[in-house]
Amino acid sequence: MRTRTIPAHTLLLGLAVSACAAGVTVPPLTPTPTGTQQVGKFVWFDLLTDDVPGVARFYRGLFGWEFATSSDDSTYTVILHRGTPIGGVVYTDRLAQDVKTSQWLSSISVPDIEEAVELVRSSGGVVYAKPRDLPERGRVAVVTDPQGALVAFVRADGGDPPDREPALGDWLWSELWTTDADAAMSFYESLVGYRREAFDAGVSRPYHLLLAGDRARAGVMEIPFDGVRPNWLTYVRVEDPVAIAGRVEALGGTVLIPVRDDIRGGSVALIADPSGGVLAVQRWPIDTIQGGAR
Repeated sequence: MRTRTIPAHTLLLGLAVSACAAGVTVPPLTPTPTGTQQVGKFVWFDLLTDDVPGVARFYRGLFGWEFATSSDDSTYTVILHRGTPIGGVVYTDRLAQDVKTSQWLSSISVPDIEEAVELVRSSGGVVYAKPRDLPERGRVAVVTDPQGALVAFVRADGGDPPDREPALGDWLWSELWTTDADAAMSFYESLVGYRREAFDAGVSRPYHLLLAGDRARAGVMEIPFDGVRPNWLTYVRVEDPVAIAGRVEALGGTVLIPVRDDIRGGSVALIADPSGGVLAVQRWPIDTIQGGAR
């Protein structure tokens, strides 16, 4: 399996165009302002793609997600699950035409955008999109961490979404695949004050949780496959990963790693949508592993 890093400035440009275009807005992180920031929480997920109709059909058929735009020519499409906005799809025609290079971008809540960006610079990461304000959303930036994983920072005007039990079809988990787990964890600890905790995740490599307060926000492991670049992998909660994986190809996607008993007790599969965007689908709780983290 291979992943490619998309020029992140393209994503922020798409968001900015959407925010400024007549009749089109990037939605707030939560429909009702919370006034509370949950530093270290992954609060939004965007897919950068050149095939919005194709990915909409795929995810609608797979998870029952809905897709809404404010105008026919919008570059930004909101993803809704059970009527609640959970992410977005950004159209761009700047992707390579000979390979599927779409990519999910995870947004993490940080206390101060400028300080976060300066930490990236001083730690050896790359700032692809400098801090800027987006109407309805707040202040944002797009970077790669020192190991090269793409991630967005956000300081939301109305606060972050409240924690809740993920329903089927909801975002379940965020996981960093990296080349140097210890260095990566040190960076994110400095970024948002995480503390690390070793965890038995049912995988062959050492696994750590990143906790903010008493809540696990993400996992970290060194890249388990050849040819994969550092990336933040996003999980979606499903009832039956075997059944979900069985529908992927009929909907135009690809099963990258099928459900296997030796990977987290047969609870997870790795898939790609028709344009190349990669997600993991997982049953939760994992019946064969004690404990766990959401």
